[in-house]
Amino acid sequence: MAVNAGLRSSGLLVFGGRLASAFTGLLFTIMVARWLDPAHLGLWEVIVDLVTFAAYPAGIVTYWATRDVARGRMVGRTALVFGMLLSGGGLVIYAAFALVTYSSLATSILPFLLAVLLVPLSYWSAVVNAILQGHRPGAYGYSLILSEFAKLGIAYTTLYALKMGILGVILALITAYFVQSIVSSFFIWSTTKESASFSLAKRWTKLAWVPSFNSLYVMIAVADTYVASLGFGTAIAGYYQVAFVVASVVGYSSGLAFALYPLLLRGGGERLPRITMEFSLLFSIPMAVGSLVLAEPMLFLFRKIYVPGALGLEILSVMFVFTTISGIIDQTLLGTERVDESSKASFHDFFRSNLLFVPIMNLSFACTYLAALYLSLYYSFSSGLSTSATVALWASVELLATVAFMLLKALRARHYARLLPGVSVFYYLVAASVMGLIIHFLSGVMVNPSLSTIAYGAQILGLALVGSAIYFSVVFALDRKFRAMVHQILERFRLGERLSSRKDSQKR
Repeated sequence: MAVNAGLRSSGLLVFGGRLASAFTGLLFTIMVARWLDPAHLGLWEVIVDLVTFAAYPAGIVTYWATRDVARGRMVGRTALVFGMLLSGGGLVIYAAFALVTYSSLATSILPFLLAVLLVPLSYWSAVVNAILQGHRPGAYGYSLILSEFAKLGIAYTTLYALKMGILGVILALITAYFVQSIVSSFFIWSTTKESASFSLAKRWTKLAWVPSFNSLYVMIAVADTYVASLGFGTAIAGYYQVAFVVASVVGYSSGLAFALYPLLLRGGGERLPRITMEFSLLFSIPMAVGSLVLAEPMLFLFRKIYVPGALGLEILSVMFVFTTISGIIDQTLLGTERVDESSKASFHDFFRSNLLFVPIMNLSFACTYLAALYLSLYYSFSSGLSTSATVALWASVELLATVAFMLLKALRARHYARLLPGVSVFYYLVAASVMGLIIHFLSGVMVNPSLSTIAYGAQILGLALVGSAIYFSVVFALDRKFRAMVHQILERFRLGERLSSRKDSQKR
């Protein structure tokens, strides 16, 4: 029971941080979208992709740091030193990709030069957050919230006061990385007391093929906007990115599963994945339905020019529900694997383990998705399909690939833990349907596109809050388990208040 409560409390803390960051992230993207046209928005996404490519070697450190720290080994200093040394290689990778990309997509090299600062910051951020996940997963929410608000403040100054365009967007991103790294470093300080270990760094390097293979799929998967921009122009990537950013709010429910991986590494029970699955779907289902119903109004908030991405947004909202489930399955397979605990484990042992199965599946997904995406975009542009149809086709390819490979991984994961959620998910679907119907009606009556951006955004936010109230009220009425969970949370809150009052009285 204590483990379940810890899972939920850490998950809620990270989820709260991600929701706050989703709100500020949407404000940030609205600022960017209102200042940049789709082509320049797509260029910004290409630069972000280049930084992601450059951060690929960081996985050698982050992968093992999380697993070792979660098992009680204080390896923070080794991870930080090793990670920053690897950032030198990241700078070389960034320079190589930037030289190839710049001449094809941009008229100025300044954005690419300024973004160089993101490379070492991305290594610092990745390493400290990996340690934080193994050490204090709930604290990630704090660093996320603070970094997002810092990003928002700098973006407002650079875009609206200084009118710096894409350079202002990059400066805001640099600020966010820096603030998050500083805050996360504070929380992981106790893991850095031991001296840096050359032998440990050597062991991580010897096993580098495991995390390198594991994170390779991320590099390929995020290359979708890069490939689309090089092959068909940055404008289509800009349209897709706005729809993707809005839909990604649904994926923030994955924060509820943030504590699952370290808990499984510490020997958590086989029921934890199912509990996590239900808990994540409690939030992701209504968020997906809300995005489906309010797709056009939300895109109109960015600018009318982005409304053609509405159908793509609806498809991506559903896709992110399956992405969340797929992530829980990955954590289950990796968290229950014990092969790396033995120093005598052979290559054959690793090859047969889930440490290799998961990246093989994810790499297959990324390659399949990228190939299908290119063929789909080639067909769309050669056939003269509309922007709306092209974005929807892109989203459909990603949805189908996600579902197919999620099912393949689930077939293996069922041998390690219980995954199928209970009847509660049916209640979530009923409640989300009721919410969706009411919000659809209210949006037609209440939403006025002629209002100012702030007033229009306030209407959308008001509808979201009304929808949340409707959804959780229906779930509370239907689901006994949800009522018990609410009661448990309230009891923990009352207990905390009583303990605080007792300490205050003792001080007096």
